[in-house]
Formats: sequence, C-alpha cells, structure tokens
Amino acid sequence: MHPHRGIETVSYVYKGRMVHKDTLGNEDEISDGEVQWMNSGSGIEHEEKIPAVERLLGVQLWLNLPKSAKMSKPTYHSIRKSDIEEIEFDRGKIRILTGNYKSYQGYKGDHLPLNYYDIHMYENAEITLDTLEDTSVMIFTLIGDVYVGGERIKEKTAVKLTSGNELIIKNADKFAQVLFIESKALNEPVAWAGPIVMNTQEEIREAYIDLHNATFIKDNIRY
Repeated sequence: MHPHRGIETVSYVYKGRMVHKDTLGNEDEISDGEVQWMNSGSGIEHEEKIPAVERLLGVQLWLNLPKSAKMSKPTYHSIRKSDIEEIEFDRGKIRILTGNYKSYQGYKGDHLPLNYYDIHMYENAEITLDTLEDTSVMIFTLIGDVYVGGERIKEKTAVKLTSGNELIIKNADKFAQVLFIESKALNEPVAWAGPIVMNTQEEIREAYIDLHNATFIKDNIRY
C-alpha cells in the first residue's frame, strides 16, 4: 500500500478493471465505464491493482482539497455504470461521471464540486458547454483529435483552459472521446511532495514524520 493526504483521487476506468483496497477496510473493483472517488483527507493508505485485460484505458485525477478539508475524514465511494446518466446530442453523447449537466445530477463529492463528463463525438460533431468564470476547466483528449478555439488538440493531450462562460468543442476525426473536467478554483498555496499535497512545507514535514512514526492514520480524530 502507499499513502495519501490532502487530496481526492478520482479514477475513471473506461476499458479494463481496477481493484482497490485501503486502510478503511474497503475492497472493491471497478470495470468498463466506472469510477472510484477516494478522499484521502487526514491520511489513508491504499493499493490499486490492475488485473490482466485485453485493453486498459483510463485516467486518474488528483483533486487538491481546500485547506479547510485537508484533515477531513477519509472516505471511499464507487460509481457504477447504473449510476451514470448518458445524454445524447447531435452526433454524440455525454456520460455524466460526476456533477451536474443541465438538469441532470450525477454523484457529488463531500468537499469539492466536480463536473466530470466523458464526451463521445462522431464525425462532424460539435458541442457547446456552459462554464463558470470562477472555476478551473480542462479537457483531456482520450481518443482522437478535437478543435477548441480554432486550435487542433491532439489525442492524449491535457489542456488547461482560460476563464470564460462557454466552451465549444468540435470533432476533428471520425470519432473522438474527450474528458471535460471543471471544479472550483481554490487560489490557495500548494505544497506537494510525492503522494502528499498540503498548503505549507511544514505540513508536508509533519505528514512524513507521521509516516515515520506510524501515526499517519489518524484513528484518534473525532469525526
């Protein structure tokens, strides 16, 4: 197992399988089209195993927790295919992995809003997404190329977007699959060392002292 503190991990397995085990006692497996959301909070240790499959395709996000939630209670939640809404649009569809899309509501985390969509686009497809100016927005081209703002974004490319109130994505291939990710912009200091993400270097040192002293898992915190 390996440790985390101060972040949430959101793992999306589009193709394949992933097995999770952690110090909360969770043992779980997700497969094609499913999601795991883990809040490491004050400290958790976990492992992820990838069983042999014909094809593995997926993405793991790290969400930086706000300062007020850095030492929150660790939690784990899996999002099954039956929990994920699919909405069709002209020449495509959107899978709402988490968050809101128009009148649809997907899974919502305890600490940060996250609009996370898996967008499938067929030839000549175009989609316009509303965005908020106080959020952080990015896309990742999982399969195929797309156009954003007249610029061609190649496959397997992550792009951090500037602020605005809408995003227009145009398909540049016969088929493209794009991950849209939008969350609150924290505007807080970040201190990062391996699997630990906090606000100050002193908090990083404290985390590694806890690991050394076997006090990383905060069983004595009152939740």
